Amino acid sequence: MHETATFRLEITVSQTRSRDDQLTEAVNELIPAALEHRHGILVTQHDTARYTLEIHPSVPCGTILEKSRSET
Repeated sequence: MHETATFRLEITVSQTRSRDDQLTEAVNELIPAALEHRHGILVTQHDTARYTLEIHPSVPCGTILEKSRSET
């Protein structure tokens, strides 16, 4: 996992079994800033192994919205 911007993380899942743990860790890392800015967290699945997580003003505070790249 690596940080690409202050409120955006990208993760690449190497094993399907660890996907949920990696996503949970990334969400937990963003929660303090999301609460501070009163926004929610948007999780975008780009493909089976790549995800972007970001604090997004269109997502209500306290909410995690998941979408696949095909929904954009």
